[in-house]
Amino acid sequence: MGDSMRKRLPDLMLEAGMIFLAVILALAAEEWREKRDRQELADRALTSVVEEVRSNLEELERSAPANVERLEAARAVLEQMEAGEEPGDVDIGLEVSLLSTAAWQSAQMSQAVHYFDLDTMRQLSEVYEIQEMYDRMQTGMVDGMGDLMRIAREDPEAAVRQGVSGVGMLVGFQETLAETYRHTLEQLETQAESG
Repeated sequence: MGDSMRKRLPDLMLEAGMIFLAVILALAAEEWREKRDRQELADRALTSVVEEVRSNLEELERSAPANVERLEAARAVLEQMEAGEEPGDVDIGLEVSLLSTAAWQSAQMSQAVHYFDLDTMRQLSEVYEIQEMYDRMQTGMVDGMGDLMRIAREDPEAAVRQGVSGVGMLVGFQETLAETYRHTLEQLETQAESG
């Protein structure tokens, strides 16, 4: 190594150190921006999911009274039939709840759920699993209405009994889902206030 190189060595070391520091700072800044962007994505997604759960609860509460009323009327008709009386008209129809999963699916597709708190992720997963079971039950009942009409032509009492049973199960599940929505919203609001 020549004399001029030895004289420049401290300057070169300092320059190399500054370049290294600049690279480290740039990487740290980029990591910070990415973390902030991920958190913003997660916050927006969670807000959308909470709004969706709240809207689904409202939809469930809208349809529940009609289903309870139909169930009570069908039970009264069934009691008349079992007592050998001439029953009145019975409407074993169903007030369908149109529940959304769009915000939850968007949060999953955008991978925002990966940045949710673990408890929040678990709670919401459970909510949407219960909602999916309710949707399947509701769809099954709507699909089975044709069979119920066929049974009613052959054995009206059996059709009413089957209708009462199905609507009764759905109303019970409807109450469970509504309570799950309420509990989850309460928990998420508590977390938001404490976090």
